[in-house]
Amino acid sequence: MILDYWLVNMKLIRLVYIILPIIAAFAVITLIPAQAVNQINMNVGVTPNSGAAPLTVQLSVNLGGVIPRSVEWSFGDTSPHDTSNKTKLSHIYQSSGNFTGTVDVVAKDGTSGSQQFSVNVGASASSAVPPSSANNQTTAAQILANSHAGGTLGTTIPMVVTTDQKSYNQGDTVIIKGSIRDIQNQTAIAVIVRDSLKNLVSIAQPPLSSTGTFSVTLKANGPLWKQAGNYTVIAQYGRYQNATVTFSYSGGNGLVISNNIVTNSTFQINAGGQTYNIPYVIKGGTVKSMDVFSDKLALEITIAATSDGSITVDLPRALIDSKVQANLTADQKMTGVKINPSSLADDKFIVMINGAPVQFTETKDINTRTLSIPFHASDTKIDIIGTMIVPEFGAIAALVLAIAIISIIAVSAKTGLRFMPKY
Repeated sequence: MILDYWLVNMKLIRLVYIILPIIAAFAVITLIPAQAVNQINMNVGVTPNSGAAPLTVQLSVNLGGVIPRSVEWSFGDTSPHDTSNKTKLSHIYQSSGNFTGTVDVVAKDGTSGSQQFSVNVGASASSAVPPSSANNQTTAAQILANSHAGGTLGTTIPMVVTTDQKSYNQGDTVIIKGSIRDIQNQTAIAVIVRDSLKNLVSIAQPPLSSTGTFSVTLKANGPLWKQAGNYTVIAQYGRYQNATVTFSYSGGNGLVISNNIVTNSTFQINAGGQTYNIPYVIKGGTVKSMDVFSDKLALEITIAATSDGSITVDLPRALIDSKVQANLTADQKMTGVKINPSSLADDKFIVMINGAPVQFTETKDINTRTLSIPFHASDTKIDIIGTMIVPEFGAIAALVLAIAIISIIAVSAKTGLRFMPKY
């Protein structure tokens, strides 16, 4: 009898030694987000990045040896996108302004990357208007002064504007979103849309959030939406800041028709012991679910698409984010130096639809990153992959699991409950 009791206790002790490392590993995985490594490390060269119009700019993208499958350049002005898959090319900016361009790359192995760049045309240190402290404006002179002091014009983009899709048909809903880095006191923003003949199609003055974001929703309907071709969205803020983006429109007959149903709603996600509200706008379908997969650093959105459309989703940085990996020295790694993720530069998310990488547009502020993702009628699953995400089960869940297991062991030791049959 004493021998049996001794054997049971020895088995329980061995079980504790097996379970406790598992609990510790679970807690470490839960609390420490991993880093994604499946994004292209890109570096865009812009020479020169400022000058008087017309300005010829040499553009290049260094992919670090990655073989590209597709390279698409957006120059930020009224010209069409370049889809010739070139890593080096030149572009002429005909008019003055602060232009924000983008290069999107998809590699042959399926990884993707994107990087923005800025070009300042028509301003110089001698001709720009001096800064005005009276109305708290950020002028071209200030931007150039910062660059001459050692900064880079493209390091922090002053203003960004995007559309949720690159092409539209009559009756479609056009969603325009943007962000401003430096908010000016009592300064309104104007969002202007012109057709391919430079005719005014729409003008709006949206409210500006406290973090510098704005949004405009338009219907491609009526007599002003007849002309087919490339349309230009111009976001003007103050006297010296503007950003542009272009989209293609198939043309219309001047009538009012309705295509995709637009749903504007919020989805709640429970992760890490907290509830996160995810606002979204979807055209051409409905959202069935949103789920966090911490092992893949991914947010999975399941949709029921009724036609080709798009989804624009506001992602809280506290839930999911994508950051450039920190370059730690060997000594820092050995001493376990901790890096605050919020201090790292933003990296681009990877977006996969049914397992294939897709292009998307993004605006962001200090709290939220907004992604506009197009999809087709046959698509069902959208994966947004970053470098950090809140775990599905938080640290409290790990502690509860540990307490439950220890309680079972303690009760078993007192009652003689056996984990293995007695022979």
